[in-house]
Amino acid sequence: MTYKRRDWHFWHAAPLTAIVATLAMVGGFLALTISPAAAATTTTTTAPPIAHTTSSLSSSANPASVGQAITYTAKVLPMPNGGTVNFFDNGAPVAGCDKVALNTSTGEATCQATYFSSGHRGVQAFYSGTALFEPSGSTVYGEVIDLPAAGYWLATANGHIFGSGAAQSLGNAATSATTGRVVGMAASPTAKGYWVVTTNGSVTALGDAKFYGDLPDLGKHVSDVVAIAPTTDGLGYYLVGADGGFFTFGDAKFHGSLPGIHLRVKDVVGMVAAPGGAGYLLVGSDGGVFTFGSTHFYGSLPGLGKHVHDIRAILPSSTGRGYILVGGDGGAFNFGTGARFHGSLPGEGVKVNDIVGIALSPDNGGYYMAGSDGRVYGFGDAQAAVEPAGVSSNLPVTAIAGT
Repeated sequence: MTYKRRDWHFWHAAPLTAIVATLAMVGGFLALTISPAAAATTTTTTAPPIAHTTSSLSSSANPASVGQAITYTAKVLPMPNGGTVNFFDNGAPVAGCDKVALNTSTGEATCQATYFSSGHRGVQAFYSGTALFEPSGSTVYGEVIDLPAAGYWLATANGHIFGSGAAQSLGNAATSATTGRVVGMAASPTAKGYWVVTTNGSVTALGDAKFYGDLPDLGKHVSDVVAIAPTTDGLGYYLVGADGGFFTFGDAKFHGSLPGIHLRVKDVVGMVAAPGGAGYLLVGSDGGVFTFGSTHFYGSLPGLGKHVHDIRAILPSSTGRGYILVGGDGGAFNFGTGARFHGSLPGEGVKVNDIVGIALSPDNGGYYMAGSDGRVYGFGDAQAAVEPAGVSSNLPVTAIAGT
């Protein structure tokens, strides 16, 4: 509409609403033009709906065995466009399985785990969610870890390996005038392999036991290696000499040695590696125990006022909270709470002087003692088997290892 000034009288042609006013000279008059304003434009944005998700969990092996690698697979539905998954075992984060990227092609994320003790595990997976997908968690998945079946191996000085029970021979170790005789052996965490060591530090790995090097590889020339001990995960091992000197391979960590603290001995007979690689123990033929790293000292024979010179080996409990010493006469001395006393040869009235080693049964419920003549003695739930064929023609036995 337009208002024109005539002695300041105005008329209008439409009701007033939101307007735009314009003044201009029209035919000698000052004209005011008023137009309706353009309507305001309003934009409404509607957010897309957030999808509800569900998470589930499965395992590659259930039940699984101690030392067996397991793959957990988390699956999220409907298939998200991203996000991560965290895995928990008995309420604690699984090492290496934090914020695992979800595969957007499958809706899955995986986690690798290995257990070195038996029992029941409660595993869960939690999906983080994204802007378009809600977070979610799986129910608790029950994983069972079984102990290996019972059995033991005997190693002879010339490198022959004889198995009994669930411990089957997987091959022999080569020996020569250069390597010296076999002095020690140890089972892999799964009990599906073993390592054998000779006096010059040559290592033979068989079955699923992996080779991580030995002293000849390092150009070391020794002749007094007395034992081999694997790390908890089986990804490395220690060699120890009669002087208490240590050599580490794979993921085994060095925590010191007797020569390193200026102790001169030549009667070390065995060692124990602490769980998780935190340290290790040495034992001498007098039953004296030396600790390195953060491993715990549970006692020694000199500390008990016992004077002996025929200790042959030290055996750790599977819990890592104790150890057993065995003498050449089959006497057994237990220290700590993790290694129970199940008997000894002197206690049974058996007189020998040729015991070379001791091995635990899988559940810690007993132990085996081996004599250099090939005879094996069982205590607790450890049941000695019939002597394997061929042992008597390859004597002496120098080491025993259990599953």
